[in-house]
Amino acid sequence: MPAEQASGRRAASGVRAPRKASLQECPVARTLQLIGEWWTVLIVRDAFAGLTRFDQFRRSLDISPAILAKRLQAMVDAGIMERRRYNEHPPRDEYLLTDSGRALRPVIAALRDWGEQHFGRDQIEAEEQEHAAACGAAGKKSGKRAQ
Repeated sequence: MPAEQASGRRAASGVRAPRKASLQECPVARTLQLIGEWWTVLIVRDAFAGLTRFDQFRRSLDISPAILAKRLQAMVDAGIMERRRYNEHPPRDEYLLTDSGRALRPVIAALRDWGEQHFGRDQIEAEEQEHAAACGAAGKKSGKRAQ
């Protein structure tokens, strides 16, 4: 067996993907496997800002409905979010952070702090204002206030 196959699969980028054993042994790798996907982190960030409904997340992130549905389902399956029905006809659900999801607050805060330190506060503030305006608009349209 070639050395590359023995040490892990090679991704299209040429970087080796970690072996399963290393994922099972490393809490950082296991966490990244669960929440390390770009959209997942941004959905969690928006949930901390008070967004709960599919259309709020979709508008805030400008994400395709198919990708959003897949990410929300993965977070529900992982116990990061719970789905709660808020309307029967037509059926509509909201997504709320669980205790496990809320425990990610310091992780999101650390990412934000790092971004402020390395990208500059002015740029971050402008992006936050734009995001807050989008979240506020999403909250008003759905009848739910972004917190």
